[in-house]
Amino acid sequence: MDLELSDEQAWIEESINTLLDRQWPPVETAWETGEAERTRLWDSLVEFGLLSGAADGQLGAIELCLLARATGSHLASVPLLGSAAVRYALAPITADLPEGFAPVITGDSRVSIGLLEPGGGWSVSDTGARVESSRLMGIKAAVEHATGVDHLAVVAIADGEPTLALVAAGSSGIEVTPQSGLDASVPLSRVTFADAEAEAVLAPELAEPIIERLITVGGLLAAAEAIGAAARIFADARSYASERRQFGRTIGSNQAVRHLMADLHVRQASGWSTTLYAAAALDDGIPGARQTASVAKAYVSRAAREVAHGSMQVFGGIAFTEEHPAHRFLRRIIVREQQFGDAAHHERELGRSFAAAATRSECAVDAAQAVTAR
Repeated sequence: MDLELSDEQAWIEESINTLLDRQWPPVETAWETGEAERTRLWDSLVEFGLLSGAADGQLGAIELCLLARATGSHLASVPLLGSAAVRYALAPITADLPEGFAPVITGDSRVSIGLLEPGGGWSVSDTGARVESSRLMGIKAAVEHATGVDHLAVVAIADGEPTLALVAAGSSGIEVTPQSGLDASVPLSRVTFADAEAEAVLAPELAEPIIERLITVGGLLAAAEAIGAAARIFADARSYASERRQFGRTIGSNQAVRHLMADLHVRQASGWSTTLYAAAALDDGIPGARQTASVAKAYVSRAAREVAHGSMQVFGGIAFTEEHPAHRFLRRIIVREQQFGDAAHHERELGRSFAAAATRSECAVDAAQAVTAR
């Protein structure tokens, strides 16, 4: 597997960063932006073709992770994670999708994902929402940008099996209650569905692999955005250490600071390479790609926060003031750390999958030995 970005991918990364530099305010004031700035950025992303590329399969997980990393480094506030993840997840079965999914596949609809439920976890087995006769009932928590999207992609249960239902955000029977969050630029809401009409529902034979793919790529995009924020705060801390002078010398010349910066560099670089490898594994359809994505999410969940904490130590007390953007990056990192499962969640899931694989292997060996004994 070649983890070097192709010329086209490098061009996409450069173009995305240029677009964000022009269409989004500086990180110092990004948290003050409103709906007008978010809409302008969304329109620019649509015009650039990133969303249509995810829907028709022309852009893979690597390209979407490049976009998410740039979003994190600029602290952009736009419903990108859900919109890109849903389109990427549905791309392999566009020909078999119900007509109601057309606004997502062929249009520029903004989408948020409804998966987490109050008191539940990020596993599909915790889902309590129900779809009956195209009517959705249930409660979803921590739905991102719920008041600023066109559709909600909701994981629910239909006929005893998990499914994905697409619901228009303005439909009757939907109540949106804002929730307090650590990052003001990532608004979260509690959404209650009381007999809300679903525009489209995936058939059971299609739903399970698509939901798995959705959760996998959603976690990867959250990791990519977190590592983008971590890389930016680290770069700012490195510049600060090379300029800030104490006792006639830059603080970056002190051995303790140099060692700290070296450790932070390794953390953020390895976090991105882990995410990039997982994205490539998903695009290439390598066996175990889902487990690889879990490893990346678990690693980045801790690494990105450590990079932010260490960088804030370099800045000193100023990093904790309202005016300095350092704590804004930390807030974004913590929010993305929790989405689609934190490190502990993915480590437990990996442990269960490895234990199940070992059990199957032992059973296969026992069966083979029994046949040989005969």
